Amino acid sequence: MSTVVHNGDDEQKAKAKLLNSFDYLLSHNGSGHMEVNTKILKRGQKEITIQCSRTHRFVVDIKDQERSE
Repeated sequence: MSTVVHNGDDEQKAKAKLLNSFDYLLSHNGSGHMEVNTKILKRGQKEITIQCSRTHRFVVDIKDQERSE
């Protein structure tokens, strides 16, 4: 299983990859598995990991309202 690191990506690209992975599972001729994890990083960022045959890693900025909670 390989990891694809997406440097400088934003929230929209992570969402697009999530939807593309889901579409892949729906069209796949068999069973499949998808997993999404999030992790808070120190610099006001969040790591999003999408695993579906490959692991895709995105780093996105945390919105101001999420930081204050």
